[in-house]
Amino acid sequence: MNANKIMKYKNYNYSDKSDVSTMLANNQNVIETIIGAINGIDDQKWLEEMCIKYILNDDFGIARTAIYGIGDIARIYKKLLNKKEIQKKFGKVTNENLKFVIKEVNDDLEIFLK
Repeated sequence: MNANKIMKYKNYNYSDKSDVSTMLANNQNVIETIIGAINGIDDQKWLEEMCIKYILNDDFGIARTAIYGIGDIARIYKKLLNKKEIQKKFGKVTNENLKFVIKEVNDDLEIFLK
């Protein structure tokens, strides 16, 4: 790594569902907003619904973040409330790179949902 380049870690953490909903509705920093919501909002149902909404997004980065978000929610809460709906959405994904992400998340679900 070049000594002049320092990686900066950003801790995204949003605790207000209203603010998150507004940012998402305005298509504002969607990836960071999804990550921040999962880090800061303690409402599993709401978080799952948020991620489900973005699993099939046309933007690869957004869809990827939503899919990984499902894994994060499972890790945090040790369960998924909408597992059937999530798997249905996962089954509709056609991008091969996202299918790899789904495989990773499904492997994680086997661990977290025991």
